[in-house]
Amino acid sequence: MNNNFDIFAWVDHFFSTTNLKHLLTYNEGEPMIFTGFFFWGFFAVVLSIYSIIHKKRGLRNAFLFLVSLFFYYKTSGLFITILIFSTVSDYIIGKLIYSTKKKLAKQLLVTSSVVINLFVLCYFKYAYFFTDAYNDLFQTNYQVFNHFAQFTNETVGTSYSVNQILLPVGISFFTFQTISYSVDVYREQVKPVNNLMDFGFYVSFFPQLVAGPIV
Repeated sequence: MNNNFDIFAWVDHFFSTTNLKHLLTYNEGEPMIFTGFFFWGFFAVVLSIYSIIHKKRGLRNAFLFLVSLFFYYKTSGLFITILIFSTVSDYIIGKLIYSTKKKLAKQLLVTSSVVINLFVLCYFKYAYFFTDAYNDLFQTNYQVFNHFAQFTNETVGTSYSVNQILLPVGISFFTFQTISYSVDVYREQVKPVNNLMDFGFYVSFFPQLVAGPIV
């Protein structure tokens, strides 16, 4: 009897009996969670590759940024576009703040970072609060409408409900993370990050993104 474990046979069996598309795409009914089997398989692969490339900073940060995006997509679906938008916009704003010499222009840029990020946060986190407060104050009967869901339904073909607004995972953390970066660049406490992958890693590193800054 052969007691040796054939890892290659196991991998072949795994991918031949598992729908690869299911593994790589978001499933609203089964999002990736820390206690799930798929997460620990994902984590083992990430850790294995990281142990090989950890001394190469650029490659390491790019890898961790990309796997963090994949993790966020598996937990939150198309909400990943909000994370990418916040990351790219503040990366650009940080660059512009640093390169601009006029103080007024710097102030306008850092203000735009705060306004954009807080608008996104308030839309998803406080839409119900503001709608209810407005209805109570003016005796109206407005209902929350999810414009983001309507947009994705029309452009991507999703079937999200437009009558409710779901809170994206980690949105409070990554919006304040990007705001604080732009403010620090404005105050000249830090220089802007040159590489988008490095900044993306800073914003989206998956253990911290979900659990918050206590990690």
